[in-house]
Amino acid sequence: MEMDRSLAEQRVKGPAIGMLVTGGVGGLLQLASLAMNLLGAGLAPMAGESEEIWVTMTSGVYGAISSLIGLGVAGFLIWGALKMMRLESWGIALTTCILALVPCVSPCCLIGLPFGIWGLVVINDQAVKQAFR
Repeated sequence: MEMDRSLAEQRVKGPAIGMLVTGGVGGLLQLASLAMNLLGAGLAPMAGESEEIWVTMTSGVYGAISSLIGLGVAGFLIWGALKMMRLESWGIALTTCILALVPCVSPCCLIGLPFGIWGLVVINDQAVKQAFR
């Protein structure tokens, strides 16, 4: 059954907007984290004498590198959501939905989880899948 392209675009619009929000919020949080780490206001100064591994991994150079990776992931989510909205690449849309589901990778996993599931359900519908270029 062939689906009208405009109908397919309407079906992917909701989850794609959710992915855009996920990527945008995640990107803003990662920018704030990067700024804090570069200014020396990460978690290590707040922790005092604590030598916990998570404090070390989220502060200083490690924290800045982590923030840069997070910015890349957020950028990919935004790019993939735009591709999904335009029905341009089913593979990239699929990767974007899966990436939004991964708690340690997705920049905003609580927001990304429902939109990732919704997106997977929508893009795996055979009629929507055929509407992708």
